[in-house]
Amino acid sequence: MNKDNVIEIKGLAKRFRVYDRPLDRLKEWLTPSGMSFHWAYWALREIDLEVKKGSSLGIIGVNGAGKSTLLKILCGTLSPTFGSVEIKGRIAGLLELGSGFHPEFTGRQNIYLNARLLGLSDADIEKKLQSIVEFAELGDFLDHPLRIYSTGMALRLGFSVAANVDPDILIIDEALAVGDAYFQQKCLKYLKDFRAKGGTLIFVSHDPGAVKLLCDSAVLLHKGRIVANDTPENVLNYYNTLLVRDDADKESFILERKQQEAKSSLPQHSGSFEAIIEKVSLVSDGCETRTLFAGHKAELKVAVKALNDIEPPTIGFSLRDRLGYEVLGTNTMLLKKETPALKAGEGLEVSFELPPMLGPGEYTVTVAAHPGRDHIEHCYDWTDRMLAFKVALEDESSCVGLLSVPVTARIEKAETDGRNAKEILESAFAGAPSEITISEEANRFLTTGFYPPEKIGESYACWTSGHAVFVLKSEGAKGLIIRCATDARQFESGPLELTLTVNGKKEVKKTITSPDWQDVEFPFESEEQGMLRCSLQVGGTFIPENDKRALGILVSKIALT
Repeated sequence: MNKDNVIEIKGLAKRFRVYDRPLDRLKEWLTPSGMSFHWAYWALREIDLEVKKGSSLGIIGVNGAGKSTLLKILCGTLSPTFGSVEIKGRIAGLLELGSGFHPEFTGRQNIYLNARLLGLSDADIEKKLQSIVEFAELGDFLDHPLRIYSTGMALRLGFSVAANVDPDILIIDEALAVGDAYFQQKCLKYLKDFRAKGGTLIFVSHDPGAVKLLCDSAVLLHKGRIVANDTPENVLNYYNTLLVRDDADKESFILERKQQEAKSSLPQHSGSFEAIIEKVSLVSDGCETRTLFAGHKAELKVAVKALNDIEPPTIGFSLRDRLGYEVLGTNTMLLKKETPALKAGEGLEVSFELPPMLGPGEYTVTVAAHPGRDHIEHCYDWTDRMLAFKVALEDESSCVGLLSVPVTARIEKAETDGRNAKEILESAFAGAPSEITISEEANRFLTTGFYPPEKIGESYACWTSGHAVFVLKSEGAKGLIIRCATDARQFESGPLELTLTVNGKKEVKKTITSPDWQDVEFPFESEEQGMLRCSLQVGGTFIPENDKRALGILVSKIALT
């Protein structure tokens, strides 16, 4: 196994025996050997795949493509018929909702059950129980049977267990699709932090935005085979192609995919081709262009030609930004614009007036011609990246982002409620501690300049940048201690100076001369009460090899004294 890989799959295949009637299974058991009453269904065939440590792989495909079967084999709940799977490290999977849970057990009992299945001892579960409970946020439902949980609550419990068993590889199969928006954002933040700490993610989803956000590569499964292995954007484009094909067209998809690999930058046509999109052009100020100025109107012209007699077609387009996110999409039916039926050889041009609201950036245009409301069931022609254009600034812009819209501002002095700075901090950071010990969980009281926690031996620590801010609550503290270390490169030009400022006015300077772990004490002039906004300035930073972060000091604990 390659030392850089955590998963290697070679020649993997999975066959299921399918019986048309329950009696056929009994017949096969009772009749002499060689008699078969089943037919073989191959869920996976000829799968070869490598996943590198620290990478994030998206797996996409239509329903029945083999995605869940592949994940179950990786998690060990299914065995392959042929081929080999090698895995390096602890793997945790969130597959079907409720897998690994018992409906009659309480949420708390199911935490123990599921964590044991993932390989944790009772002692390990006890250590992590509070973190799991806090992440799930189930409240009193934690001690009620799972059978009364909603699907979203079951997701919370399953994700919380999987996230807290310290996996090297995390596998998620469509689970985030059922969560509420708040918990989805919480899960996405965890997944970003998990990746930042070097974890490997395998993610199955039909949501293109999530795949592009979380994954740096993707594979497309079709009828049990990998037919594309590329960047998320390119693979999702081929996935969209697959969606608009008729069943007869799908059989030729694999061959066509190989033929087009060398021409992946060209527009890709898909459909039945009873009509074809001949040209797409962008017109501004009466001239065809590939550059628009923000705030200017433009027309998108789509020319279609019928190759057969067709009913009135629907013509539509989609604008995507440089990351592949859909910015705007519509069609003639949604706009309530009627088109005429076309005879073979006849043409049609539709002009869409684009609003002068696109922000500066690069965009691509995908167009489609189809009957009915959308292109999913039947499509004459679906063409991805038919046109690319840029929106530039004509003068200095007053705003940034995907939209360039006029915004006005009014400024006036406002009456305050009379609270002082400490009272305002108390409201914003309720529950602030007097001591912070770095753990694997992100800490909201480390507000600025702290990188994600890293495991150092048996404990955790996190690097700061050159400037870090944290919040503590004091009950008469006389000083503050930071348990820290750093790298020897920080002392190439002499001792390293650390400057602590409390609530923006009291500055204490300390110097350290050794990179080893040490307690640096910052005494206060007088006892401090209430909320403390602490700002730590590090006298220098360094950038490690193969890392873009500017690092200051490594902190394991901060405590008031």
